[in-house]
Amino acid sequence: MTVEVKRAAAVPRAQGGRRTLTLVSASHAAQHMYAALLPLTYPAVVTTFHLSYVALGLGLGLVGIAGGLMQASAGVVSRLAPTRLILGGQNILLGGCAILGGLSPAFAPWAAARGLSQVAASQQHPVGSAVLSRRYPERRGLALSTHMIGGNVGSLLVPIPAAILIVHIGWRGTLFVFAVPIALMGLVFLARFPKGADISSRHATGPRHPARGRPRLIDRRMAVLVILAATVAAGGRGLGSLSTFVPLYLRNSIHLPTIVVGLLFNLMLAGGVAGPLVAGWLSDRFGRRRVLWVAYGTSALLVASYGLAAHQFGLLVVLTLAIGLAAYAESPLLQALLSEAVHRDSQATVFGYYFAVAYGVGSLWVIGLGVIIQHLGFAAAFATMGASYIAAGLILVPARRRGTAAVAV
Repeated sequence: MTVEVKRAAAVPRAQGGRRTLTLVSASHAAQHMYAALLPLTYPAVVTTFHLSYVALGLGLGLVGIAGGLMQASAGVVSRLAPTRLILGGQNILLGGCAILGGLSPAFAPWAAARGLSQVAASQQHPVGSAVLSRRYPERRGLALSTHMIGGNVGSLLVPIPAAILIVHIGWRGTLFVFAVPIALMGLVFLARFPKGADISSRHATGPRHPARGRPRLIDRRMAVLVILAATVAAGGRGLGSLSTFVPLYLRNSIHLPTIVVGLLFNLMLAGGVAGPLVAGWLSDRFGRRRVLWVAYGTSALLVASYGLAAHQFGLLVVLTLAIGLAAYAESPLLQALLSEAVHRDSQATVFGYYFAVAYGVGSLWVIGLGVIIQHLGFAAAFATMGASYIAAGLILVPARRRGTAAVAV
């Protein structure tokens, strides 16, 4: 282990690392509260605005592309603004977007509010992941999984109360209610985030600023393959394709009551809390790609089976939990793999590119899946999601392992 890594490993304890991890994960939780709330409103939105699945998929896909591509600006944004303002301000804006969405009289302004929320939240993943990667160089898998788990815990808090509120006060009033805790988290982040953890701060560990100009890569081939795999796997991404279409499948195709939809969605998100934690721990010991391949293969089988279990409620419950355990483990593992292929002073920039491509271009999947559901049904859409996992796993086969990467960054 190099002197640099030893020094970096000690930073979390010396400069409020636990508070940094807690607040970045809590910010992620607030973002996920908003992201988990919206899919539960989609069945009502489809009815209120008289939408087809193609129209819904097109609207969500286009705003997803815009928000995803905005993440490429992370390297620039993290140089110009402090981390506390980037991540704290986003949650205040998300609370405002929830209010705007609830006030929307038609689909166009509703989609515009959704697009604004995507832009507001665009820095959470690249900036948050860069902060944690730099402060936990020896335990990246666990730190990034904790970041993901924080987001999934936020998601977990939403479905049951949201389903109850939707039944009693409607989808608009539900958006108004959830706007309050989301914005409040932004204020807490602004007040409590440690100054020494700011990647744009003069007190931050390592270089004063993220890399300017061309990013410094340790393993270019690995970085490219990880970004490509993430873009392909977006076809079945947990907080994306799955979270968008599972509530619609349960409510509009199987015709389950709204409360039951909330319970099942909550069950899937509960798996999304435990899955990344276990996968991150295993990947730190047995290798990222090995655990990823297991997660991809398992997710492909489970998700493809989900569309065939419409009238078998017991099996549907089991599959819902299992999908959460497997499918939500993919994203933090890919981020850990990418961080080991990039020099530490370029991580914010490269994470921005990663999320821009994987989530921006990857949002095209939502449009395609909307078309598939409209013309071929949900079973075909879930089979397509399963196939995307297999393709992503195959992309990572030629990626070589660099044993020095973990200590060089």
